[in-house]
Amino acid sequence: MTHPARWVATLAMLALVTSALPISAAAEAPLPAPAAGFPGVPGGALDSVPDIPAGPAVVHGRVLREGASTGIGGIPVVLYALRADGSPGLRTLVTDEAGSFAFESVANDPATVYLLGASFAEIPFGTRFSFEPGELERQIDLPVSDATSDTRGAEVGEVQIEIERGCANLSLRESHRLDNPGRQTLYVPEAEREGREPILRVTLPADAVDLQSELGDDLERDGDRLAFWGPLRPGHQKIEFSYGIPARGEAFEIPRSFPSGAGRLVLLDHPGGPSWTRSGPEDSTIARGDSTLLGVEPAAADGASALISVPDARFWLELDGAALTVEQQYTLAVEADGPLLSEGGAPLFCLAMPERADGLRFSSEILAMGLSRDPSGALAVRGPVPVGETAIALRYLLPIEQSDPLFSQVMPLDVSLLSVLVADTGLVVETSRLHRKRPARTADRSYLHLEAFELPAGESVELRLRPLAARKSLPMPAATGAAFAVAALAIGFLIAPLRRSGSETSVPPSAASRAADQRASVLTAIHGLDEDFEIGKLSEADHREMRQTLRAEAVALLRAERAALAASSGADRAEDLPARSCPRCGVAVGEAARFCSQCGAPLGERPAADGAERV
Repeated sequence: MTHPARWVATLAMLALVTSALPISAAAEAPLPAPAAGFPGVPGGALDSVPDIPAGPAVVHGRVLREGASTGIGGIPVVLYALRADGSPGLRTLVTDEAGSFAFESVANDPATVYLLGASFAEIPFGTRFSFEPGELERQIDLPVSDATSDTRGAEVGEVQIEIERGCANLSLRESHRLDNPGRQTLYVPEAEREGREPILRVTLPADAVDLQSELGDDLERDGDRLAFWGPLRPGHQKIEFSYGIPARGEAFEIPRSFPSGAGRLVLLDHPGGPSWTRSGPEDSTIARGDSTLLGVEPAAADGASALISVPDARFWLELDGAALTVEQQYTLAVEADGPLLSEGGAPLFCLAMPERADGLRFSSEILAMGLSRDPSGALAVRGPVPVGETAIALRYLLPIEQSDPLFSQVMPLDVSLLSVLVADTGLVVETSRLHRKRPARTADRSYLHLEAFELPAGESVELRLRPLAARKSLPMPAATGAAFAVAALAIGFLIAPLRRSGSETSVPPSAASRAADQRASVLTAIHGLDEDFEIGKLSEADHREMRQTLRAEAVALLRAERAALAASSGADRAEDLPARSCPRCGVAVGEAARFCSQCGAPLGERPAADGAERV
């Protein structure tokens, strides 16, 4: 376990177990950018984690053997920071010959949680802390202990089993207290486990599903058998895990065996929820390998969930080459006399999560509603949910394994209106449940907009995101023909004004209606082009290019229509009035002329339309 990623992750998980936090501390920030955080640090993430936040404080101390006063040199030490906004920081060093270490220029913000850890004999040791207001120095001596693979001194103390209704099944949580009376850490390396008994062995119910544990790889599962090989430090340590079993409508029994025994078995339940019965005294010692029957009494359905509705839900999706970013917001509406709280420990509602969801973040509002992990992997909300309307939000990343990923979400409650906004990065969205609306646009982004009405709790909404196919180039003959067509269109636009000016008085009346019909067809084509763009059939560049061409054609047809109407009106006026000429030389003269431009003779008034002489 020399790679820092493994033991830093283990230290983080151990720190969380001791603090009894149901959800990562990084989740308290209102939707920060995804970052590595508790619990567990992915190995690949350490390379990109920045330095711890800088400040005026110093963290120093020594790495010591348990019960000794001398330090140990050459021990790798890490200082992991988690700020209030969920962003991490990491710094590493190695102890000097005296076992001393010092992290300087450290931020002393009380809202930042620090994890100090060291690896000794391939076993992680660590502690977590935060600075007090104004504190500039923190002295920490980190005790470590030698390890032994002889686990015969370990004992199992009290075992607690708690039952409640979960999101998909009955949810069981088990806590096994392990006692290590010696002065050495108990740990069996993987190479020495063949044929040996672990520190703790647990046999799960045969139908157990969705095992969850903060111990990760340190708790091995083989079918219905669990094995814990350490590390178990001197003193007491609790091994905790949870799982689900199918719920039944009537009482049933669960046979349980305890290969490692138990000093005492305690069964916990919640008033109003499923309850336990057991054959034999509850506080009796269970010898190694003993079995017992645990009876489960079902509980009545909880009606509090029916008082919660979702008038509005909004999803934002953005697909890049590596992951799908999902942001969800639900507006919860509660009509009740007071805040809603689950009865018997049952969730008020559950938010289903994809198995591969990463970088999960929550808003502070949903954390205040008793958010916790269900063995099924869903997020369970048990309340209190306040009266009125409250918006809750979460964000996660979904790694992409195929070019056309499928996004699916089960509705946690009855949803009146669901809006889904997909960042338009050249995608076609395929869905059978949602219908399309006009795209939504911001200053720097366009979104494909879909919506659905009246979705009942439990209905699944699915969207297939398919990238637009690359536009293929035309074959050479087609490209040549297209070039000639564009050239002919351009020449037509250039000579159209000259042709119109030479034939203004001879355009037939039907030319205007013919131009109007053609313009209407072009406008219809533009409308269809806009619809194709809105539903994702055209890229933005193709849409813009084709629309400009059609719009230019529509403008040219409008000009031709107006010219035809003007020419027709001018011809009508010319037919109504007789031609005017000079009475002396016969040269045609203008209507308003008073003298002949050829011979200078005075001209009389133009005769009136009825033939009467005007004076």
